[in-house]
Amino acid sequence: MNSFEKNRLPHMVFGEGTAKQAGAKFKAMGCSKCLVVTDKGVMEVGLVDPIVESLKKEGIDYVIYDKTLPNPPDYICIEVAKLLTDETCDCTLAIGGGSSIDTAKAANLIANIPDEIKDLHDYSALGTKMKPQFNRTAKFICIPTTSGTGAEVTGSAVIHDTKRNLKYSFANENQIADVVIIDPELTYGMPPRATATVGLDALSHAIEVVVGTMQHDFAAPIALDAIDRIRRWLPIVYKDPANKEARAQMAYPADMAESTGGAANGHAVAHAIGSKYNLVHGHSCIMVMPTLIRHQANTAPEGIRRLADIFSVPTIGTNEEVAGYVADAVLDFYKSFGFTTCKEAIKASGFDDDKKTFVENLIPAILDDYKSQLFMPPIHRPEDRQMLVKVCEMIYDEE
Repeated sequence: MNSFEKNRLPHMVFGEGTAKQAGAKFKAMGCSKCLVVTDKGVMEVGLVDPIVESLKKEGIDYVIYDKTLPNPPDYICIEVAKLLTDETCDCTLAIGGGSSIDTAKAANLIANIPDEIKDLHDYSALGTKMKPQFNRTAKFICIPTTSGTGAEVTGSAVIHDTKRNLKYSFANENQIADVVIIDPELTYGMPPRATATVGLDALSHAIEVVVGTMQHDFAAPIALDAIDRIRRWLPIVYKDPANKEARAQMAYPADMAESTGGAANGHAVAHAIGSKYNLVHGHSCIMVMPTLIRHQANTAPEGIRRLADIFSVPTIGTNEEVAGYVADAVLDFYKSFGFTTCKEAIKASGFDDDKKTFVENLIPAILDDYKSQLFMPPIHRPEDRQMLVKVCEMIYDEE
């Protein structure tokens, strides 16, 4: 049985219409002024308005920052942190997808740093300048408007280093929200493509919890339930976006997987692909999963056989054979939503890299990624470099 360590979980509220409880929750925590962090798309469709009304109802002043971007850039996080301090806000409300939530998490953590921040990477999980006294003081509520990233329940914010063109983490327990509100109503207007993207993101998190290098017995049953729900309900909500039960079922799995287990090896590769080839996170993650499953055939055979049951493929055969059945099933599943394999995806993104170039570009980015450095020390040994080359080649060759 693998050892594991689990951070605390935020107070969680789930149900239709629950987003309007934000004001009351902040009031109960003694807050008086809130920084609302979101993006222009969420603002334009009106999702923020009723939540802000709940702040007004409780007499809580507020200021809105609506300029967050996908793959949160470091300079945006610094900008939000400065606004939090300049406006003397004592609470932060993140409303949106993983990018808005991660921006708010990072900003909360760095807002108390007294010095001018010249390089945000210095204060990250791999940096040396973060000190306990810099930790978050503002109360924090997360309200996701998508069903997939699970960012709202974690203590990690994934930030884009715009100078080095890589992703890194602010992995700090003090980033964990005080309250998370999961309101399926906020996802009703998501178009099918976006619904599938975040749903596949949630699926990749859950698969990695079951078969990745951070697998453990506490998380596996919860992640397997999440995988089963996504397999059953994502096709339904993709075809019928107005299906309320399907929306509720898809709002649940992301938090189930992310709140119990971690994702390391698959995500280290996905971060590298996303950074180098400008691909959305959910697509980058899910395209890595078939190779991860094949690679882990003899490391996580029990978990892979459980996946075989969920995807209704044979469980009889060698570990490699069963892993192949499951990997092919996951490949077929994500392609059914119109998502392409790696080779096609990077070409569609404007790159014409052959396999050799792809591998040469990817390996340094993987080795620079915080997940590989914190959770995958073996791949940094020269004698294991060929294994990493093989994995990258397998991802490129998936059809």
